[in-house]
Amino acid sequence: MNEMKSVIYFDPKDSIGDRNRKFNEWMDRNHNSAVADKAVPNAKETRKLLANY
Repeated sequence: MNEMKSVIYFDPKDSIGDRNRKFNEWMDRNHNSAVADKAVPNAKETRKLLANY
């Protein structure tokens, strides 16, 4: 499995505006999308990882 390069954390207490701001700041810093990032595990890899955990 590939190593994860970057993640973004949203606090459940954050408002929608806070989440949007954090996401925009994260995108500005990382200049990429996690969806297109091959280093982020897909659903199948995640299930396999969790099954072995």
